Amino acid sequence: MKVTDSSTFRLMQTNLNRITTDLLDLRTQGATGLKFTTASDNPGTVRPVLTARTQIQESERYIDTLGKASDEMASTDSHMAHIEDLLVRAKEIAINAVNSSLSQSDLNTLADEISELRSELMDSANAVVDGKYIFAGYKESTVPFVENESYDASTYDISDVSTWPYLYQGDPYPTKLEIANNEFLEVNLTGNELFMGITNEIAVNGYSSPYQGESLTSGDLGIGTGDITITPDGGTTVTITAADLTDTDDNYAGKLSALFNQSGTSLVSTTNAATVDLGTLSLSDFDETAGDSYALDITSGGSTVSISLTGSTGYDFTLDGLASALANSLPQPTNLSSTGGTLSNGVSYDISSGSLVLTGPDNGSEIELSETVTGGSASSGIGGDQTVFGTINIATNSTTDVYVDGAGLSDIGLSTTNLDGASGRVDIFTVLMQTEEAIRAGNVSDGSIETQINQLEIAADQNRTYRSILGNRATRVESASDSQSQALIDLQAILSRYQDADIIEVYNNIIQKESAYEAALNITARVSQISILDYF
Repeated sequence: MKVTDSSTFRLMQTNLNRITTDLLDLRTQGATGLKFTTASDNPGTVRPVLTARTQIQESERYIDTLGKASDEMASTDSHMAHIEDLLVRAKEIAINAVNSSLSQSDLNTLADEISELRSELMDSANAVVDGKYIFAGYKESTVPFVENESYDASTYDISDVSTWPYLYQGDPYPTKLEIANNEFLEVNLTGNELFMGITNEIAVNGYSSPYQGESLTSGDLGIGTGDITITPDGGTTVTITAADLTDTDDNYAGKLSALFNQSGTSLVSTTNAATVDLGTLSLSDFDETAGDSYALDITSGGSTVSISLTGSTGYDFTLDGLASALANSLPQPTNLSSTGGTLSNGVSYDISSGSLVLTGPDNGSEIELSETVTGGSASSGIGGDQTVFGTINIATNSTTDVYVDGAGLSDIGLSTTNLDGASGRVDIFTVLMQTEEAIRAGNVSDGSIETQINQLEIAADQNRTYRSILGNRATRVESASDSQSQALIDLQAILSRYQDADIIEVYNNIIQKESAYEAALNITARVSQISILDYF
């Protein structure tokens, strides 16, 4: 087989180009440290590389966020340590003030120091870290505590926060941080729980019962047939007799709530709206031509709303037809295709779930339903003939435990229970204010200062409790940060395996390719010097 000179030169040129391309790739790898720089260089590794890079970015974001949270929690702990110190100092001052040999001038000096400690407490309560108020809950740009300009010691009421010496402007919603995929952790403390001793669960409802303790919600209410006794710890028993439990009005839940709220029970009670799901009411069997009809009276608070279905519209005997009739009965009739509304007696209806749901007024008034069914296909009641009561919540409204007992409890969906009081929670500002007032008034012998000494110890315990909670959360944040750091190392190793070049191997390959390239150039040069005269 003859090989022409042109074929030889093309072959040598191809080899030189291949070696040149290989050298370019190797030098690029050496310069960038990467096995490839474009997706076309190695399509099979693009997906794992992009996945690893995305996960690395997420881990770095977690680590950065956790680091900031850890710094904020450390600063918070420092402020809480200072609060501990000033409460200890306040207790020392109060103990010194009990000394009856002190003059009024001396007592005033001690009271002035308590006042300064209260100012220091205010500074800590309004502490700022990274431009955010750390005790303001989710309202990080709002000053959490301000002085109550209307405060008057003579009108102070422990159950009314508006009479307290300092008012809270933050909210009861702590900041939650995602420390891992779908795992959230509260990383700050709200001012209402730390300084005021009011839990977030209670504060959400508007501070109406600031020191509410354990609570219960009744089951289905029934007419009481036995007595109920309520005994606060160390107090006098209050008895609700069976005669008190008779249903004498249109709001049995409201009546029960008032009985539990009466003076001496140390309880607070609220009502929940009556609600009932009547389903579809099985109207599909009604026959318009047979003269079937359905009527429903809805009564609440002594007011009745009546509707009737006769089939005259062609779709009456459906849930939509029922909703249309209800909509037409509203004080201001709405679009007849509406799926819900509120009737004139305060009962709301909703069919969006595929069944008729009725909800009574918030005051707990019962819903009385009376239906009239006419027709051969439906000769008896189909579910809308009943009375539905609201329910009640009861809870302690002081630091006192309350024992609730009696045969009548089962009738209202409750059982014998010892409700824990809200012991161990105080408003620290109030404690310092009342300590100062007791010392300045010279109440050395009437026990006022001793009472505040006990309150100061409760305040210190309150601070220690939340400091411990914060410490546990900080430990979890640190653990999550360590976990994310280790995950980052693992992800970087995975990414390196797919995209990072072995520099030593690359440099060795470059040397080999350069040697091959020089040899190829040398051979090509020698071949190009061959002439036909070399064969004569």
